[in-house]
Amino acid sequence: MCNSKSIYIHIPFCLRKCAYCDFYSETRLSLIPDYLKALDQEIVLRVPLCGSSGLPSNGLASIIDTVYLGGGTPSLLAVTQIGQVLQTVRDNFRVSPDAEITAEINPGTVDSDYLAGLKETGVNRLSIGVQSFDDAKLVFLGRIHTAEEALKTLDRAETAGFENISLDLIYGVPGETRAAWIKDLKKALGRRPSHISAYMLTLEPGTPLADQVKQRVFIPVGSDMMSLLFQTTSQYLTRNGFEHYEISNFSRGRANRSRHNSRYWDLTSYLGFGPGAHSYDGAVRSWNHRSIDGYITDLSSGRLPVEDQETLTLEQKMAEFIMLRLRTLEGLDLDEFQDRFQLPFTKRFEIILSRILGENLGSIENGRFSLNLEGRTFLNGIVETFSAEIL
Repeated sequence: MCNSKSIYIHIPFCLRKCAYCDFYSETRLSLIPDYLKALDQEIVLRVPLCGSSGLPSNGLASIIDTVYLGGGTPSLLAVTQIGQVLQTVRDNFRVSPDAEITAEINPGTVDSDYLAGLKETGVNRLSIGVQSFDDAKLVFLGRIHTAEEALKTLDRAETAGFENISLDLIYGVPGETRAAWIKDLKKALGRRPSHISAYMLTLEPGTPLADQVKQRVFIPVGSDMMSLLFQTTSQYLTRNGFEHYEISNFSRGRANRSRHNSRYWDLTSYLGFGPGAHSYDGAVRSWNHRSIDGYITDLSSGRLPVEDQETLTLEQKMAEFIMLRLRTLEGLDLDEFQDRFQLPFTKRFEIILSRILGENLGSIENGRFSLNLEGRTFLNGIVETFSAEIL
């Protein structure tokens, strides 16, 4: 039985690649029709065959309650094309009537009619890639929209009837001050979104920004300033009614958390469609190759476009469980760890825990181990310490 409750669909097209992005995408928009045919074929093929490559079988038996259209830029598709993709999902999987259906959109690619039509397809949550309300910052990031276009897009989304709106923001560009970042956050709050994803600028290898650092075009923000901006984000949004429920994510109460992304952090199985997309069944992770040409070729020949797969070891599962749980507000449930791995967490990691608790970076309360804000500031180092102990 197919036990996946979530579906991710990658739309790998952009008008222009952003300077910081390392997600797979193409600017050859002429490929969209052929891509969508291949995507439909992959969805259909996964239903009887998702037991291959270690994935669960009989997709018709599953109940999908989150669908996420990510990219790339999904809003480059016509409304009718998005509607057809979602219809193919509904034709092949049992989609819950109250499923969370999210579409990423970029300001500057949609108008009022588009957003109204998108609502009619069943999309009920928007993730809007604002990134900043500062035009100079948007230029540095290589975005195609202006701050004014972002504000207009938010107005249009509200007029179209979308109530569940998430804003993506980025902080930590060179020269950014705490005051400048708070100004960005204040403008975001003025639009009353239900959710905010606030990401540190990460210089991924192979991206234009990473190359500029190598060429000494600019100097990246230092770790102390990044830590200050991270803590400022949490404190400012928390004071203004948001729950800092995951390291980069904030919601107006539990009901407005991203149900889809929470599945990843809860290690729940999911299916991914499109080039570069991953699937996971709780034991085996597989991924499609990052080539739209190869993707279309494989599916036109009736082959699934799977590049490779791995069966996670017990140690890998343990390391991922700790890493993902410590990203969240609730932290790690000690009983759940015991049930999953047949090990007592506090004894297995006694020395590490002693240091973390002694430095007041976290606590154990009500059967849970969690990091406080100071601890989450050092999340990467803490996770590396646990991983080194395990692997």
